[in-house]
Amino acid sequence: MTVAESAPAVPVVAPGSAPERVTGYADLFAQDRSQPHWAFDYAARLARRHPVDHRILIQTSMSPSGAFHIGNLRDTICAHLVHRALTAMGRRSGILLSFDDYDPFRPGQAASDPALSDFVGRPLAAARERATAICRAYIRELKQLGICPADADPDGRTPPGSTWDTHYQWERYTSETYRDLQRDMVKGRSKLAKLLGVSRPDRLFSVYCEQCGRNDTEILHLRPNRVRYRCHACTAILTTTRVGPVKPSWALDWTLRVAHEHIDCEPAGQDHCSAGSTMDRTRPLYQRHLRIHQPVIVPYGLVREPGQRRKISGSGGGGLVAADLLAVMPVTMILWLYSRQNCLSDIRVTMRRDWFLAAHAEYDRFREQATRGGRALSLHRLISDDPPAGPLPGMRRVMGLLHSYCYDVDRVVELLSKTTKDESSIRERVGHAMAWIGAHGRSTSWLFADAPDDLPLFHGDDLAGRWDRQRHQRLHASLFGVRSGPPLRVLLDLFGEESLLTAVADHRATGRRPLRELLLARLDGGAGEG
Repeated sequence: MTVAESAPAVPVVAPGSAPERVTGYADLFAQDRSQPHWAFDYAARLARRHPVDHRILIQTSMSPSGAFHIGNLRDTICAHLVHRALTAMGRRSGILLSFDDYDPFRPGQAASDPALSDFVGRPLAAARERATAICRAYIRELKQLGICPADADPDGRTPPGSTWDTHYQWERYTSETYRDLQRDMVKGRSKLAKLLGVSRPDRLFSVYCEQCGRNDTEILHLRPNRVRYRCHACTAILTTTRVGPVKPSWALDWTLRVAHEHIDCEPAGQDHCSAGSTMDRTRPLYQRHLRIHQPVIVPYGLVREPGQRRKISGSGGGGLVAADLLAVMPVTMILWLYSRQNCLSDIRVTMRRDWFLAAHAEYDRFREQATRGGRALSLHRLISDDPPAGPLPGMRRVMGLLHSYCYDVDRVVELLSKTTKDESSIRERVGHAMAWIGAHGRSTSWLFADAPDDLPLFHGDDLAGRWDRQRHQRLHASLFGVRSGPPLRVLLDLFGEESLLTAVADHRATGRRPLRELLLARLDGGAGEG
């Protein structure tokens, strides 16, 4: 039996063959575990719901309140995996990335960055350079991951007909793209308030002041074509006939965008899918006001650091971003990290050495399993267009060789290529190991061992003769300022006797350690290349 024959078949679902059950809040978390992967379950739901000629649109959205971190990344990867599953099933689909830069700056963000204090209450897009830098960095990362098309411009915009599109909500609101739907919601606000369980209909909307730009406003009169409001920030009382400054609450904002863009599916973190959350409370709006389906929701767990209960936060700062992962692991491994578990489960990610080595060991086992077919192969086909490849040297071995051979990447690649012929993959793995050591694992380097203050330095003018432990320690102290390191034979192989003796003499004369400086530069370069 070939690998292809042993893989689970891609599910084929005829529209209307199995009507969806709607059981309320609990239905958000129901899954068909018989599918080869959870992404195929959500793809099958979408295939049942829509005709075969319908282009299924999946939205991934997030607010640039801070650098997009690896928790935000899960939202986009979930959308990507469902899109890949639909493609495997022969269905047309696309992804819409929506940057919610019309959301307001919150006081907590200014507390962590005083430079933002003037922007509190204004749209995130008001800090134009900051918002652009955050969004463009994410687009670059998504291109590296193979999720955003390479031909997209720096802002993620693509030509018509692409499977990818990027929207900026500040642009869409200020250009009044949603004008008709906004006015319809203002007109029907009493009904919408009842459906959402809100006591005062006007609280479903806020207004950005046209004089100072802040949303610290009080609506005095609200009509579909005219809004009068008082701004508590600048004390102005203004009337506007423009609907762009009238920002619906998140529940209405989401539903009007679904209706306007014809969004069919959207991932959402479990904290947004709890009882009483937007995904739960808006069902009546779709059923009884818009008269359309609520999108198929893909609930996903949070991304946390091991031992931490709180989720990673961009506005709080300090969380890992996609670039941190791209520096130390291949694209396929990153996609595997996010797809190996059920989407409902939390993911724990850190750059600690134990986690890093364990993750690579498990990924290597997955690659080997994928060559034998089964669910592993189904998952591999979701995250890569390439067939499963042969084994690679383990990350623990690669890191050990880098430490032993003074972080000489070319030499380690040469050594490993003697037993594994895929030199490009070996070089990639060695580069990732070097990036981890340089950025996250410097304390694991023998270069940072305790300094041998009690040891005399090496004073010989040649390296001949008997070498005992003490003589080795003196040499390492002179060359690198440490008690122990790579054996003399390796140092001679890498640098040659003349370079070693010159470095010893340089230290005697000036106190410098040129070879230590060289190795530190290699560590810095490894981190920088990542």
